[in-house]
This record gives sequence, structure tokens and C-alpha cells, in this order.
Amino acid sequence: MTRPLADIRQAAAAIRRHGAVAALAIVAICALVGLASLILADRRAEAARAARDLVTLASDAAQDVLAQDQRLLDQLAAVATVDEPGGASPLLFAMAPTLAPGVREAAQFDPTGALLAHTPGRLDDATLAALGAAAAQAATARPGTRLLVTRAIFDDGRKRIVVGLARPYFAADGALGGVALIAIDRSAFAALDRLPGLPQGSGFDLLRADGTLLFGEAAVPGPAGSRHAGIGNFPLSLRYRRAATEALSAWRGAAPCLALAAVGLAAALALVALLALRQRTANREIARLAGLEATLRADAAAAAATADRSDEMSRTRSRFFNQVTHELRTPLNAILGFSEAIRQEMFGPVTNPRYLEYAGLIHDAGSHLLSLINDLLDNARIEAGKMEIVPIRVSAAALARSALDLVELLAEGRDIAIAAYGLSTCPDLNVDPRAMKQVLVNLLSNAIKYTPVGGRIDLRFVAHGDGGVAIEVSDTGIGMSAADIAHAFEPFGRAASDKARRQQGTGLGLSLSRALVRLHHGDVTLASRLDAGTTAMVCLPATAAFAGPRLLPAAKSAAAA
Repeated sequence: MTRPLADIRQAAAAIRRHGAVAALAIVAICALVGLASLILADRRAEAARAARDLVTLASDAAQDVLAQDQRLLDQLAAVATVDEPGGASPLLFAMAPTLAPGVREAAQFDPTGALLAHTPGRLDDATLAALGAAAAQAATARPGTRLLVTRAIFDDGRKRIVVGLARPYFAADGALGGVALIAIDRSAFAALDRLPGLPQGSGFDLLRADGTLLFGEAAVPGPAGSRHAGIGNFPLSLRYRRAATEALSAWRGAAPCLALAAVGLAAALALVALLALRQRTANREIARLAGLEATLRADAAAAAATADRSDEMSRTRSRFFNQVTHELRTPLNAILGFSEAIRQEMFGPVTNPRYLEYAGLIHDAGSHLLSLINDLLDNARIEAGKMEIVPIRVSAAALARSALDLVELLAEGRDIAIAAYGLSTCPDLNVDPRAMKQVLVNLLSNAIKYTPVGGRIDLRFVAHGDGGVAIEVSDTGIGMSAADIAHAFEPFGRAASDKARRQQGTGLGLSLSRALVRLHHGDVTLASRLDAGTTAMVCLPATAAFAGPRLLPAAKSAAAA
């Protein structure tokens, strides 16, 4: 049976209404896409700012390295101008690789590029000759230039890339006297790879002023994959190489909105397709019924029976249509609800308490990470010989107080008692207060970590008869075996027991403490037994004390301050 024309028209009207709803859904999807675009633009702007800051830090670090190289070249040139030709100080050439980072060899050439003197055994002869020829040629072409940079050369003897930094010097008559040169490799700029905040996979390339690549990678991904910056007044520049993951990170912030928009778009397209199919069906039905209308009017009886059956079919189709539209309305309401929630900022960046909780977790994790990074940086500076101390006069009481202030809350949380002794009998110390405070905090923190609840820690200052001072940190903790003590002072060395492994830390505390005390010409030792506590002793020489000890009888030598 055919469906009445009035019902078809109602169906067409319903289709138009749902078309309007579909249009609203598409508008909401466009809003989501626009929001995702704004988030993406903000992430890209943030990444650009971070890249600028990294390039600025890298330029400053590279400028410091080149300033050291410039000073070394000035010394080599100064020695060359006062010595006889070829008679530059052998000691300076021998020490040159230690005076600036990354220096492989220092050399002196005459104006023709012939080798006069060099640091022996550092570079392949062919490499050294090529560097000298390039430096002499550049000095002749640009005699007024203070710093000359050769091209990068592969040193076959050492299997690495080296670059020559040269400085021309002149004889008394103003003629070119020769060229002082140092050969550097990529390790001279190793600090650039350790900049805080540098994304994994990113890096910096070093280029000459004419754009010639010296150290780095020739290919830079993407049209905006690099950022250039000059290095002070030096004829060099840095190029920042972005990691492929940096471009992807900008999309991660917009991913939820884009995913939601994609789901909504798929649902809207499905709805539009269904509506189009129903519209075509209705149009065909209308055309067919228009042709049968005359026949229906001529045969009233048949038309009445046909009408009854047609009404039943119409009711069935109406129920089916209502069910389908209900099922379509459910995901559409979800799409509209999500878009309204985003528009009203129902989970905004301030009012949602989950952000505050996450911020607290991030702060705790960041503080712990900062502590680990500081230890790693101090360890790196000590290994590189760049850690310096500034001894000043400080009392034992002030030093003990500054350290105890940082650990007392931690000890109270574990119900551990801390007592200080011998402060009144100890002479004033001649130490770097920051370094010595770090030593005491490390030793006290270790003692707290490995002392059970309700334990005790003693901080004792003892003046020796030879003018030296000993600082002891004793605990009633889990103790250490002889094997643990043997490698406790190694960087990243930790005790092998299960109790010790459960404690957080990098294993750098004792290593850093010993290194800092040795800068004061002292030492740190350990005495311990398993389940019998540990005593860490800082032994300082007489040079670390300002006055002779004021010794008391043995029974009173441990009197509390």
C-alpha cells in the first residue's frame, strides 16, 4: 500500500527540521575545530618562545667557550712575538689542551703555513698541515682579522672532526709573522647538549659566518626547523635543530578537541546521509502517489480498503521512524552537551580541583627532580675540575644550625632525635659555608633515611691536638656491610640491602660530600656494621681552623653546645 500524501509531506517537514539540527551540529564541530586551532597556535607560540630562550642560552654558553679559546690564542700569539721563530714556549703548548674545553692541539705556523711548533702527538700530520695551510691562507687574505676559522677537517688519526681557530701575529716591522692556531672538536661545545629544557633529539649546529657547517648535521627538517643566532662578536653562528617530536607535541594539546570534532563530524555525516536517503525515498513516494491519485478516486471501495492497509503501514513506518530518530538524538545530545561544557568552561583551568591536585604532584616531582639534577650538575662540575670554594670564617654553631634547620622537620616526621655536641669547644672554621653545609645536610639526610623510627642521630664537633677538626654524624640506623662501604663513595653507588634500595636517591650524596671536603684538603670516612648504625667522619686539616683547639678533659669533650 502507498502512504498518504499528507504523511509524506509531514515526513519531508521532519527531514527539514532534522536538517536544521544537523546544521547546528556542523556549526558546533566548526567551533571545536576553531578551538583546536587556537590551542595549536598557542602551543606553537610557546614552542617558539622556548626555542628562542634555548638559542639565547646556547649562544651565551658558546660565547664563553670561544672567549676562553680567544684568550688561549692571544697567549700563544704573545709568546710567538717575543720568542725567536719557532721558539714558542713548549710548556704553553703542552698545557694548551687543558686551558680551554675541547682543544685537541695547539700549533704555530709561519706565514706560508709551515709548522713551527705544536703540541706533540695530538693530531694526524696531514690534518695539522691542512689546518695550518687554511689558517695561513685566511691570515694573508684578511690580515686585520683577530679570529680566523678554518673549515671542518676529518682527523683520520683520531676519527673525529676538528676545526682550526687561528690568530695572526705580526713582526716588529708590521709584516705578518705567522699564525697561532688551536684545533677544537665538538666536545668544546658539549655544554650545549646539556642545556636545561633542551628536548630530546634537538641540538645545535655550529656554522661559520659564511654559513659553512662546522659541527652538526647538514639537513634540518622542515622549513621552520632551525633558528639561527650569532655568537657575540665571533665570526660564528649557532643553528638550533628541532626534534621531530617537537612538531608533534604542538598537536597533542589540540588532540582532544580534534578527536571530538572528528567523532561529531562522522555522526553528522551519517545523519546527513540518512536524511538524504529518506528525502529521496519521500520524493519517489510522492511521485508515485501522484500518479495513483486518479485511480484511488475512481475506485472508492478499493481505495477505502487500500487506505486502511495504508494507514496500518503508515503507523508502522511512523513507529520505526520515531525509534530511529530517538537513537540518532542520543549521540547528537552528547555532542551538543560536550560542546556546551567546553563553551561554558565547566572544567576550566582554575575551578577544577583536579588541576590543583595535579599541580601539587607536579611540584613534588619537580622538586625531587631538581634535587637530583643539582646533584648531577655538582658532580659534573667536580669531575670537570670547575667546582671552586671560597673559605671564610664561620663558627661551628652557625654551620651546625644552618644544616639542622633543613633536616629537623624530616627527622621530626620520623620521630628521630638529633643532638649536636662540641660546638663550644670547636674553633672557628675556615671553610666554604655553602659547600660544608651541603656536606652536613647530605650526611644528616642519609642518617635520617636509614635510621628507623624512634632512632637517634648525633652531630659532634671535635677539635684535634694538631689543629684540625673532625665532624662526626652517628646514627642508630641499619648500618652497612664492609662490601657496601667499599663502594659507598663511588658516584651512584648504593648499598645492596633491600632496606637501602627502598630509599630514593641517586647515590651521589657521599661522593659529592667527599669531593667537597677534599677541596678543603680534608676527607670523609665511614665506620659501620650491619644493624649497628653508621658513623660518618669529616676530617678537616689545621688550615681549615682559625685557632688552636680548646680541648676539655675526655669526659667533657662531648658536652652539648
